[in-house]
Amino acid sequence: METEIFSKSNILFDQTSQTQNEAFKKMAQFVADRGYVTSAQTYYQGLIAREKETTTGFKNGIAIPHSDDDSVKAAGLFLIKFRHRIEWHALDQQPVQVAFTLTIPKAGSKKHLRLLSLIARKLMDETFTQAVLTETDLDKLTQLIAAIN
Repeated sequence: METEIFSKSNILFDQTSQTQNEAFKKMAQFVADRGYVTSAQTYYQGLIAREKETTTGFKNGIAIPHSDDDSVKAAGLFLIKFRHRIEWHALDQQPVQVAFTLTIPKAGSKKHLRLLSLIARKLMDETFTQAVLTETDLDKLTQLIAAIN
């Protein structure tokens, strides 16, 4: 994984979100604070709009929310681990514990499709999925995610 897309500072342990809406607000602020988007509010609205199209809830407690709204400056991957399981209307109807959040610049849609594909394929690996769900050490999580390629 390219370091400009993902690094240890792109991991958030969200202790407070209890709804999808709260999670989207927290994600939007997190990516804005790291300089990947120009506006947390615009990115938040992009996440909501994307979710209305179809759920980003994958399966096994994992979601892949993303937006390519006009606020996105750079491609990024963020790992958000929730303290509270969040109802997401996921494909398997299970609440979400972890979100792989993507920022997708309009000009980088091919990179986004490749990244989405890589993540989805890696999530088919039960060992990887369990590690992402249970691991709490930042360095180990960083190594897990950085190995996606």
